[in-house]
Amino acid sequence: MTHDDRSHLPVAARVVAVTDLTPRMRRVTFAGPEVEAYLSGRSVPNVKLYFPRPDGRLDLPERAGHRYTWQPGQRERVRTYTVRRVHPDGSAIDVDLVRHGDAGLASAWVERARVGDRLGLLGGGGLVPGLCDWLLLVADETGLPAAAAILEALPATTRGVALLEVADAAEEQVLAGPAGVQVRWLHRDGAPPGTTTLLQDAMAGVEIPGGGGARVWVSAESQVVRFARRHLRALGFDRRRQLVIGYWHRGLSEVAYAVESDHDRADGELEVEAAPALTPCPGTP
Repeated sequence: MTHDDRSHLPVAARVVAVTDLTPRMRRVTFAGPEVEAYLSGRSVPNVKLYFPRPDGRLDLPERAGHRYTWQPGQRERVRTYTVRRVHPDGSAIDVDLVRHGDAGLASAWVERARVGDRLGLLGGGGLVPGLCDWLLLVADETGLPAAAAILEALPATTRGVALLEVADAAEEQVLAGPAGVQVRWLHRDGAPPGTTTLLQDAMAGVEIPGGGGARVWVSAESQVVRFARRHLRALGFDRRRQLVIGYWHRGLSEVAYAVESDHDRADGELEVEAAPALTPCPGTP
């Protein structure tokens, strides 16, 4: 088996740091030779985290060809997250996780995360926007790590608007990005996630430039996603220049939402690195 073959196997990754970025956003850093093997030869916008059994045992699924072989109860312990940052030496990754309290598998683990814990890393891949002259980014806190990673990777000449919904001012983060991209923080101020129209109202007020140089990226609760698709369709905005993804649905777990919307390959297919979902702007690579 080659090194590249190993990079697509499930691996048990060790937690080496746990950092609270805000009261509700926790960064977990995974590192070690297993992570290096997992990352070898590819970029990974998204990662599937495989959580231990209730007794603490990490029983990783096996891979058969391009699919995983799942035992009863294993698939329900997989959650998909954005890789916020790959460390320059390729030995570690940062994953930012929203703290929802201890209700639910992933939320309970995030609350208790400690250095030395191990989680499984499965699959990988995902979609990222192509290079563009102007970009509209729309995200709630679940999409914030991806939005932040995209902002950091944009060329300095990019212009645009980032609409970011969080609980309150304490959840704002210092984000790197082009000076020409205006970051607007939207605060729920006590309203539960998924119950406001903050992102929809803000999106409706953004004037998207014409001429083919604009792109739109949306990752948030499913009602925001439905609005974004209707709004962009009404504007006649080219579908090839938009990436609109539902990260969650109020009242549903990720597993239930995946079944309902087929937004994520939770059926056991091994994800591979995907090409950019958006067509690049004229004149860009």
